[in-house]
Amino acid sequence: MKSQDKIGTNKKNKGGSVSNPPDILQRRLIIILIMIVIAFAALFINILLLQRKKEVEYNQKILSQQRYDSRDIPYKRGDILDRNGTYIATSEKVYNLILDPKQINTEQDKYLNASVGILKDVFGYNEEEIRKTIADKSDSSYVKYANDITYEQKVAFEEKKEEYNKWYKDHKKNESVNGIWFEESYQRKYPYGSTACNVLGFAGNDGDGYTGIEQSYNDELVGVSGREYGYLNDESSLERVIKNPTDGNKVVSTIDLNIQKIVEKHINEWQSSVGSNMTAAIVMNPNNGEILAMATSRAFDLNNPRDLNNYYSPEQQAGMDDKAKVDALNNIWRNYAVSDTYEPGSPSKVFTVASAMEEGAINGNETYNCRGFEEIGGWKIRCANRNGHGIINVTEALMESCNVAMMDISRTEGSQNFYRYQKVFGFGSKTAIDLPGEADTSTLIHTADNAGATDLATNSFGQNYNVTMVQLVSAYASVVNGGSYYKPHIVKQILNPKGAIIKNIEPELVRETVSAHTTAFINEALRRTVAEGTGSAAAVAGYDVGGKTGTAEKYPRGNGNYLVSFIGSVPAQSPEVVCYVLIDTPHLGDQARSAYASSLFSKIMTEVLPYMNIYSNVDEDIDVSAFPSAEGISDANTAGESKSYSTEEVIPNDGKSDLPGAPAGEGE
Repeated sequence: MKSQDKIGTNKKNKGGSVSNPPDILQRRLIIILIMIVIAFAALFINILLLQRKKEVEYNQKILSQQRYDSRDIPYKRGDILDRNGTYIATSEKVYNLILDPKQINTEQDKYLNASVGILKDVFGYNEEEIRKTIADKSDSSYVKYANDITYEQKVAFEEKKEEYNKWYKDHKKNESVNGIWFEESYQRKYPYGSTACNVLGFAGNDGDGYTGIEQSYNDELVGVSGREYGYLNDESSLERVIKNPTDGNKVVSTIDLNIQKIVEKHINEWQSSVGSNMTAAIVMNPNNGEILAMATSRAFDLNNPRDLNNYYSPEQQAGMDDKAKVDALNNIWRNYAVSDTYEPGSPSKVFTVASAMEEGAINGNETYNCRGFEEIGGWKIRCANRNGHGIINVTEALMESCNVAMMDISRTEGSQNFYRYQKVFGFGSKTAIDLPGEADTSTLIHTADNAGATDLATNSFGQNYNVTMVQLVSAYASVVNGGSYYKPHIVKQILNPKGAIIKNIEPELVRETVSAHTTAFINEALRRTVAEGTGSAAAVAGYDVGGKTGTAEKYPRGNGNYLVSFIGSVPAQSPEVVCYVLIDTPHLGDQARSAYASSLFSKIMTEVLPYMNIYSNVDEDIDVSAFPSAEGISDANTAGESKSYSTEEVIPNDGKSDLPGAPAGEGE
């Protein structure tokens, strides 16, 4: 019995409780299990944290290699306005069509056919070319596929996209239009086509101006592009920062669009009826140098300036290499009124008389005996009137455009004074007009040091030296306005993009050329030139017009080619407007007739004068007391009013009109 009790009895611990070995083992196993769970939990948490950290680093690494939506935001090139606020050059918002091949290729089955199809349907693009672009640029998120998409085209696409995607969804098609978007841009527009093309110039695709105001005021017209930046923040989210663009300033020109249209209309009518190698005209305010209109017969479409079709046949263009095409375009874009030189002919007689009066070489009462020619330096230099004008005074010499009288006057004045005044009137120097490409005539005039007797003689009536149109109109304006030579200019204001004035371009008085007394004498002589003399074709009904005709034989001599011109001012005694018309080589057998240019002047001014509110003044009395009688000039110049004068400057086609020598700069 003792042994049985010993074997089946549990031991008591010190506290008197009974200890069971299996319970102890179970508790130990639970503790171990809990510790293992805690360890695994800690390990799991560490793995999750490490994975998250690596994922952020990995995502940032991948995203850093991708192209965000960082892009340039284009500025708007500044507008050009006429003097009345009419927009004659502006920039319209257009769009670039952007493809994202990378996005399209992420799910080709879903995106490719749908995206290609809509581009073909909306824009008519070639399907194969689109697919090739997407395949070739498969790793790119930005491909500029098309430029100059209009707002209407963009809206049409977006409406069609919505329609396509709705249809795919409704018909449970796993397709969608994706990876196509639009980027804002600007396109330069010229609302009036070729109007004022020689003055405006044009802006190229690179954003810079070429010729005209677009070039000379390019720094004002250009703006600064903005920028949209994309970057990752600390949470790997894409953030954007936008720097807005700064638009270009607006330029207000001195051009009056209505006057410009009038001038161009009549030039075009002349070219379509008779034609010439070149016809050009400038209309100027003589009292401040503002150019109101400037046009030539060499026009081009500002919206398509590289089109040669108006001047060259397809066959001619096909035969041109790149250099020949560039030369052809530069010739078309060339502004004859500023960039080309020529011998001015008889309008220069105004300066011969004016300078001689200023120097006291003549007082206006002198008379000259014109026998039809003078022999100088071994040359028989002829007058337009081969039979001679007979006894003629200074006023009549201008009215009849007498070469002999001019040669006598210049000889009396002397070479030193004559050529000093050529510089005073601006010949041989650039006018600094605010247009590009002004010709340099510094080597195309004579000086007192190198001029011989025949040079002085022929220069006195406008042959054997060269000028530009803008030089001559500026010099003439100074003589008829009282002696103030203003710098010619084509822009009057600079505005900021909102239209506030940044800068007023004030008239710049460069120098004084003649006295008021000389101006009064010249203006009356020019009035009589139109009323009674060779400028009769320039008359405008209801107005006192003053002006001077011109017929210049072109070099080389003896080929029967002439440049005819007329420069006039209205009202004659107190001019508010000057107009200079030039016709180079009229397409007629009988070229040497000033009436071609005079009549064109008349047609232009018949419309311009009423538009400018310059009122009829034919009945106003000429105040002879204003003449410089103290210098010996009196009303004696009108004493011969009963005479019959030539009503046109004509050089006979008798083969005897060859001039001595060559223009300054030719063959030297």
